Amino acid sequence: MSDLKALLGAFLYAWLPEAENPHRPGPKFRPTLVVDVDPEARQICLAYGTSQKTDRNGRGEITFASDEIDGLTKDTKFCLGTTYWIPVSTKFLCKNQSAKKLSVIGQIPSRRTQELHMRLQEIG
Repeated sequence: MSDLKALLGAFLYAWLPEAENPHRPGPKFRPTLVVDVDPEARQICLAYGTSQKTDRNGRGEITFASDEIDGLTKDTKFCLGTTYWIPVSTKFLCKNQSAKKLSVIGQIPSRRTQELHMRLQEIG
């Protein structure tokens, strides 16, 4: 992808790193939300997505129903305070190494952008 700024607010699947190994792809290909980009370093900052405890949100958390975002198979909570900077590479962003395309599954619905900004402010 040449214009990384176009990914801001996109939902995509990634091998999100674990805290113990922040520079290695994680074990699970999970939904994430792009919350920041660094075009010069060719990196994106991803918020962690989980289908656990989606019935309530804490500080800096926002939940999207599976019918709001085409590629979500379950209601998913995004933890905006749990983010990881990763390189834009197939190693982190493609289901398998032979794939060459990002798994972008949607964009934040315009009616939810204000709520997203509020949730981001909660975490400073």
